[in-house]
Amino acid sequence: MNQPLVYVIVLNFNGSRWLQSCLQSLRATEYTNFKTVLVDNASTDDSIAPVRSQFPEIEIIINPANLGFSEGNNVAIRKALAEGADYAVLLNPDTKVTPHWLGKLIAIGEQEKEIGIFGAVQLTYDDEEFNTWTTTALGAHLAELQSETARDWIEVEWVEGACFAVKREVFNQIGLLDPIYFAFYEEIDFCRRAAFRGYKTAIVPRSRIHHFRGGSWEANATIKRQRDFRCDRSQFIYNLTDPRRSLVANFGWYLITLGTKAKEAARIFSLPKAWDLTRIQIDLIGSLPQLLSKWLHDRKG
Repeated sequence: MNQPLVYVIVLNFNGSRWLQSCLQSLRATEYTNFKTVLVDNASTDDSIAPVRSQFPEIEIIINPANLGFSEGNNVAIRKALAEGADYAVLLNPDTKVTPHWLGKLIAIGEQEKEIGIFGAVQLTYDDEEFNTWTTTALGAHLAELQSETARDWIEVEWVEGACFAVKREVFNQIGLLDPIYFAFYEEIDFCRRAAFRGYKTAIVPRSRIHHFRGGSWEANATIKRQRDFRCDRSQFIYNLTDPRRSLVANFGWYLITLGTKAKEAARIFSLPKAWDLTRIQIDLIGSLPQLLSKWLHDRKG
């Protein structure tokens, strides 16, 4: 029986600290019918040169600018679909995969037609403990994930973009990642849109990867501030555009989010935090036509 064709997409931005370990671990993947595409979002740390010399089997796409997570990945997703991929799997560069990780994912995808999106259990980068995403997002399932008798798959609301496997038909039905999100919430939004079309999202307990988390956002205080700004902005967008709710209900969720963020900013007051929250509101006002268009488009699904 022929294995489905899988494209593993690694999106890099200044990931020289992590990239070679990630790609080396991919070489040990036991699933054979996959191709790795490395997309670079205009890195400035010379992380690509060693890949060219040490990993000649990997195709490299260089984006002319940092396109963010959504559009950066979309560049390679379009290529994968055009070249007949059955699955596209997004993988962060600050990960190391285990030999069975991909085979376990694809096996569930082939067995369970209603599942459109699925991900691996995440362990800490250097040992076998669950990382913070697993303990937080999958907290209700930790006991089962630790058991040898865990189910083959567990339905969840979303899986993190660090290991994000999607069937071709889901892209065909709902489109690609929404570039309205530069970073954060894009995978949660994608899972929500897929659920609106009747697809399930699942975690696969026997597929496991090691993930550092936040590898490209840890350099200094300026980058961490950018991270917080991007995350807060994306959370507002996510709550304003839920296709399952009316515009009035979404505006109510926006007010709740604004109140929560404002209270937090007041509690640990800093002028930069207050200014960033103000900047987000100005940006949202300017983006109202785009936000309305997104809500209408997703709701028609």
